This record gives sequence, structure tokens and C-alpha cells, in this order.
Amino acid sequence: MFARLKHSTALVALLAGAGLAAPALAQQAEADEDVIVVTSAPLGVTADEIVGAVEVVDRRHLEDNLSGSLADTIAHEPGVSTTYFGPAASRPVIRGLGADRVRVLVNGVGLIDASTNSPDHAVASEALEAQRVEILRGPAAIAYGGAAIGGVVNVIDGRIPEERAEDGLEGRFYGSVTSVDDGETAAGRVRFNAGQFVINLEGLMRTAQPYDIPGYAESETFRLFEEAEEHEDEHDDDDDHDEHEEEHPYGTVENSGLDFNSASAGIAWVGEDGFIGVAFKQSNALYGVPGGHAHGEEEHEDDDHDEDHEDEHGHDESVRIDLEQTRFDLRGEWRNLGEHIDRVKFSFGTGSYEHVELEGDEIGTLFTNDGWEGRVEARHVPIDLWGGSWEGAAGVQAFNRDFAAIGEEAYVPPSETSDWGIFFVERWDADTWGLEGGLRLERRELDTASDSRTFETSSLSGSIFFRPVRDTFLAVTLSSSERAPTDVELFADGPHVASSTFELGDPDLDIERAVSAELTARTRLGDWSLEASVFRADYDGFIAAYATGAEDDGFPVYAYSQDDVVLSGFEGRLEGPLGAVGGWDLDGELTGEYVEASLDAGGDLPRLPPLSFTAGISASRAGHDLHLEAEWADVQDNTAPFEFKSQSYVLVNARWSFEPIESRDLRVILEARNLTDAEARLHTSFLKDQVPLPGRNFRAALVLDF
Repeated sequence: MFARLKHSTALVALLAGAGLAAPALAQQAEADEDVIVVTSAPLGVTADEIVGAVEVVDRRHLEDNLSGSLADTIAHEPGVSTTYFGPAASRPVIRGLGADRVRVLVNGVGLIDASTNSPDHAVASEALEAQRVEILRGPAAIAYGGAAIGGVVNVIDGRIPEERAEDGLEGRFYGSVTSVDDGETAAGRVRFNAGQFVINLEGLMRTAQPYDIPGYAESETFRLFEEAEEHEDEHDDDDDHDEHEEEHPYGTVENSGLDFNSASAGIAWVGEDGFIGVAFKQSNALYGVPGGHAHGEEEHEDDDHDEDHEDEHGHDESVRIDLEQTRFDLRGEWRNLGEHIDRVKFSFGTGSYEHVELEGDEIGTLFTNDGWEGRVEARHVPIDLWGGSWEGAAGVQAFNRDFAAIGEEAYVPPSETSDWGIFFVERWDADTWGLEGGLRLERRELDTASDSRTFETSSLSGSIFFRPVRDTFLAVTLSSSERAPTDVELFADGPHVASSTFELGDPDLDIERAVSAELTARTRLGDWSLEASVFRADYDGFIAAYATGAEDDGFPVYAYSQDDVVLSGFEGRLEGPLGAVGGWDLDGELTGEYVEASLDAGGDLPRLPPLSFTAGISASRAGHDLHLEAEWADVQDNTAPFEFKSQSYVLVNARWSFEPIESRDLRVILEARNLTDAEARLHTSFLKDQVPLPGRNFRAALVLDF
């Protein structure tokens, strides 16, 4: 593992050196932000014209807001949160939905990792690998099927070049250090032309030590609950209580360090009407799983364990994950194919993934996931019809994966999952108004040694949109979506240490169905722009793991079952100029989001994000950009049984970026996060009562384009 880390670090240094040694640094223009095409949408509609809620996060924005993992970096976008299982393992949550209801893709196809199976499994994609990230919420993601019933996060990484390098050579280097975890991050990319071919080389490394926090790792409610349980069991007297109080982790989240690295190479033939290319990527990670996950009630017989990492039953609580993935991709696109076909594009990825969960120096569980996924889309030439323009696209998407878990955490039997889907999207636009519709038909097969299930699902959406005045776009979308159960929901049977539960699947689960309505509005109020969405979804047979009140192997038992759920909420962004002061141009921004999900049988779904708002002000002048923001999250007391409420918090962040050398595309970022060193816990996290967000953190970063 550490040899691989050294090799990747050397590659990053080589890429950085190539950039610094370039004799002339060309100015690389950013994409025109006034015309942003959403490539994740089959029709390639601009962000201002898409009928659903969408967010396009460009590379500069990712660098300015870099916060560890991909999910944590985009979590400040409206409607997006994170599972935050420590700084290494986080997955996006969209409108309160996560896991198999949110698809995380790279260039339109799946990551082929194990992140949907458990919250402690890292996503096999990093924020700095992306050229941009496209986030589709709700019905906007219909072309990606039932597993995207909540939304899609599509990472466009550029490993396979689509265009020729400007002036024959171009590249980028990012390097940063952080104070809260003694973290170091470096990422580099070089792209150059070789005749009609374009070659792309990349490397990335991210390391960090356990991070600092302003107080106890465990929340006050959790500590009081633990103490009450101890008193009830008569395990401590007053002296033992004082001793136990001192043992609560304080000031640092233990076992939260990480070492990530990746390296990739891609080559593509690029012509006037398209491209075709291949890429190879190797990813490795070694990271701790914070929170202290004890395995049941049995005594360990090994006396060689470090006493500092043992719980009261003698278990080693320091769980680390050693991860490796090898991936190959093939992508291409061809345009202007004749009288009827405007464009055909395809993506195919195949990968071999494995990680071992280390308990001390011993292997606890081995997870493997080998599979492939492919997607082909074809768009027909626009047709003039009934006073408007009619355009459409159709496509096929399929994947297959073999997943296995061997060892103590093998709570899911080895399984094979196959998905096949076909989709159609059509849009008729008559300028002042228009219609859009989408249909996806899907078949999922799940097989284990003892059982198998087959599901056929369909998803359908219809939208009507209006442009009543200039710079205003309104859309109303009605949709019906279906999602097939996963292998975990069907076949789980054992202790799931990551979530401290004993999970029982139900092999008789049926299809999950949702009927939803969404209103999307984009408009300008003078010089200010407003984008907002209001949504409601009625789920028939929503699948979730519910507490039974029983215990098994020292863990509370959660059984998967189905109930009807109503999910509703809103999200929005308002931004615009505030004038000028002393030569500084000022801009303001306000974002907000809210979601609630109640069961027809009573109660709320677990881990719902609370009402939150973020207000920011920016000032720019002569290559200097200043930004100050405050993020407020309300108390979350809409909780599920056996779930503690989360307290409100305010995080204050500040950033200064500037270009010290006018003739070179060099940028320096100085940032302070959580300036007040506040305690903050994300209600969407399984570990919210054991793992708070980092305390006060300072980041210094250097970005070089050439």
C-alpha cells in the first residue's frame, strides 16, 4: 500500500514539475458561464432551460470550496448534503435521499465501487479529478432509472480527452495544506497532442491525520444516554463515573486519518466531428473509520492488542479500510451523422474493486466488487413541427456486478446484480412555451446461491414549461418512478458494524413507487437572479430499515420493510450585485433548503437534513476575490425511533484568492473554515453523535494553469 502511495506522489510531483517548467503559460479560458450545457441530460439542454432542478459546479468552484471528499465539497449546493462518515467516506444525499436512490457517476456510468452498500465505504472519485460536476435532482434524472430516484451526481473528469490541447500542451496543478488535520493535497494534469491523438496524464494524492474538534467527539445527548445505561446496568459507582468521563474522546476525532492516491492515463483520437478514446485508472486508499465500532459481545482471546484501542469487552475498535480499484474506460462521440441523427455518444467502464477492513493488524472482512457498465445515447436532428422545434434522444444503459463480502461483516451473501434499461426523452419548444416527456423501462435481476429475484420497472415524466417574459423560465413536472430493491435490502442477515446495527433483509420486498410533482422557476429580479424548486413525492412501498426493538450479536436489530412515505420540500438560490465600495465590486448570495419525509404509519424517516440557509458576500478587485459566508442549520427534531435530535449550528467561513503574477495563470487561495470553532453535527450522518464536523481550519492552496 505505502509503495503505491509513493509512486502516485511521484507522479503528481512530475506533473507539477512539467507545469512549472513550461516556458510559456497560456491563459486557459473558463467555460462561458452564460451558456452552460448540461451534458448529463440526453438532450444537452442549457442549465437555464432544463425542466428540472440542476446544478453545474465548475472546476474553479470545486477548488474554492474543496473540503475533503467529493460529497463534502458539493454539500453546500442547494438540496445536497452528505452522509459524512468521517473525512474519507462520505456520499451525497439529495433531498434527504441517499444510498441506492442517488447515483454517483463518472462520465455517465457508475463508479463500480461499494459505496452504496455501506456508509463507511469511500466513493471511488475525488473532487479534484473533476472538470465539473453536474447535479440532477428529482425528475431531471429520469434517464438514469430507478437507482436515481433521488438524483444524479455526474463527475465529468476529462480523463479521455474530447478536444485537442490548446497550443499543443496544457495542464493544471493544485496543491494545498490544511491545519485542522495536518492535511496535504496535490493533484496534477498534463494534456498534449500527438498528431490526431491527445494524451492525458493525471495524478492525485490526499493525506491527513486525525482532525481537531472544539470539544467532545460524542454529543452531550449521547454521553448522557451512555451514562444512563451504565447506571441502569449498575456497572459503575461515582469513582468509576469520573474515570469514564475522562475516557470520552476530546479535542480530536480518533482514527480519522487517511491516505488517498490515484493515477490515470488516457488517449483519444480527436477529429472535427467527434472523438474516441480509452483510459486506465488506479486508485488506492487507506483510511480509518471513526466512531469506535465494536464487534458484538464476545471476548477476544488475543492479548497482543493495543490496550489503548480496546473497548470494555476487549475488542479492538480501530477499524481501517485498505482499498484498491483498477478501472478501464472507453468513451466516444460522433456528430453530424446524416439527415436524421445529430449525435451518438457512448461510455463504457469496467472495474475490479476490493477493500479489506483491518481490525488492528488483522483482516476482519474482505469486500470485492467486479463489474461493468455501459451507456449509449443517440439524439435525432431537430424537426420543425406545429410552430415549434421538436428534438429527442433515446438510449440504452446496462450494468452487471459481482459483489461479495467475506469475513466478520459478511452481512450480505455474495450476489450478482444485472440491470438493463432503455430510455426516451422528447422535447417540443415553441419559444413561449413547450412540452417535454421522458420514459425509461428497466429490468433488474439479483441472484445469490440460495435465492434470486427479477424486477421490471418503468419511470415516466411529463413537463410543461413557459417563458412568460425575458429571462424567466417556469416548469411544472409530474412523474411516476419505480425502483427495484437492492441486494442489501433483500438479503442482508447479520451485524453491520458501520451503522452499529444487525440488519435483516426481506427477500419478498416489492418495487418502490413514487408519484411526484415539482415546480421549477428561474428568473431575474433586476440584476439579481433567482432559481427555486418546490417538490412533493408520494412513495408507495418506500423501503427502509426500521428498528424492531430486539438485539442480536450485541446490536439493535433493524429489519427492512416497506411503508408509504410523503416527501416534500424546497430549495433555492438568490444572487446578484450589491454595488461598489472603494473600488471593490460587491455581490451577494443566499441559498436555502428544506425537506421533510413522514410515514403514513406515523413518524419520520431517519437522517433527514434540517432547514438551512447560507448567506454570502463577495468582493472583487484587480485579481483579488474575497468571500465571507455564514451557514445556519436549524435543530432537527423530526426524528425516527431511537434517533437523537441534532442541535442547530452556525458555521462562518472566509476566503481570499488572488493572482500574484499578472502574466501567469497562477492563483493563491487562503481560506478559514469554521472561524468560531463551533461544534456542528450533520443529521444526515450515521455517526452524527460520535463524529462532529472539523473545528477551525485554515487552508493555503496554489493553483497553476499552463
